[in-house]
Amino acid sequence: LFAALMLFLSVVFFGLSFVMGDLLKLPGYEWLYYSIMGMLSIALGTFGSVFNTYASLYLAKDNELLLAMPIPPSVILSTRMSLVLGMSLLYSGIVWIPAVIYAWLVTPFSLTAVVFDLLLIPLLALFVTVLTCALGWVVALISARVKNKSFLVVILSLLFFCGYYYICFNMNDLLQTVAANGEALGNGLKVWGNLIYQLGRGAEGAVLPMLLFSGITLGLFGLCFWILSKSFVRIVTKTPTVGKTAAKQRPIKSRGVKSALYRRELKRFTSSPTYMLNCGLGIFMLLLAAVMALVKQELIVDVLAAIGEELPEILGILPLTILSSVCVIVSINTISTPSISLEGKNLWILRSLPVTGRQVLEAKRNLHISMNVWPALLAVAAVSFAMKLEPVTAVLIGVYVCAFVWFTGDIGLVVGVLRPNFQWSNETMPIKQSLNVVICW
Repeated sequence: LFAALMLFLSVVFFGLSFVMGDLLKLPGYEWLYYSIMGMLSIALGTFGSVFNTYASLYLAKDNELLLAMPIPPSVILSTRMSLVLGMSLLYSGIVWIPAVIYAWLVTPFSLTAVVFDLLLIPLLALFVTVLTCALGWVVALISARVKNKSFLVVILSLLFFCGYYYICFNMNDLLQTVAANGEALGNGLKVWGNLIYQLGRGAEGAVLPMLLFSGITLGLFGLCFWILSKSFVRIVTKTPTVGKTAAKQRPIKSRGVKSALYRRELKRFTSSPTYMLNCGLGIFMLLLAAVMALVKQELIVDVLAAIGEELPEILGILPLTILSSVCVIVSINTISTPSISLEGKNLWILRSLPVTGRQVLEAKRNLHISMNVWPALLAVAAVSFAMKLEPVTAVLIGVYVCAFVWFTGDIGLVVGVLRPNFQWSNETMPIKQSLNVVICW
């Protein structure tokens, strides 16, 4: 499935290369095509691997175990960085390889250009690795000094998501602007983005720019590895700072078994940025859909009126459309699916408590339901209000959504019980690199 997805993305970017192919016809500005596709390759590579870098480098569960062995930290770091390099190579390659293949098909090329284009595949991956490792290093330094670091990472990641998808949704306008102002953009890159300019010239077959880009990239990678190797042990073993607070006498409230287990699951979910981003991103999307439905209410009414005039039968399936859209977003939130595997080596703690297995599983399911059902109902209410649906119809949609949330929570637990993985060294393995998540999607 993953190979099929990568092949599909390659075809998509080959089509994008066809759209940008007019830049190859600008006399003296053929390099601009390679520069723009190189920037897209770097952007996608960074976006695809940046969320794994921090967890892969600094949050691996066996870091302390490996550091206790007679293994140099640089060897441990090089192993971790090889995984980041692999992801960078994958995501940047699905943009760059179709781009150069298209250029070879439509323009004359030399043997030198072909060799340089192929050499740029690993060089772009190294450049992306430098960017993602630098971002991961900054996040690690901030996280070591911030108390609520999980929410900080989530907020920064969501801002990155919003910027990325804003560019994606406005890609056609951006491409038209680039095509119409190719020469001006090229002159700007020569001044403000000279490294990208050298990349484009090197892809054309120019030897000196290729050597310059290669030297800078390799130098940055070496500098990045040296800095990370010097701070790796300090960041991995650093105890988060806790501010001084005055001691206060507070009464201790006893809690029931269900409440205590639920709070335990909630704390586990909110303490992991990787868990929240990969298994709870739909929560943010549901809240965003509710806000957009209220803000764009007039536009929605106008669109529905236009559709009603042309295709009045479409209005009869609006409730089904709302229901299916909300359920698709809810299905992104696979909170219960990795919850069992995430226990890892701490499974013995639950086994030693005076609780039943049913109570443990119910706590995991209740967290999934509570984190999904309220944003989903809010989205249903906002969209139903914007589309002026009947109250009975809106209530029925809400009932179906609640049933779907319950169903997805139970399915995630069933798959998690049947296919547990307690031997992971990085929490990204059960969260986003697991067949269990694919099944529940």
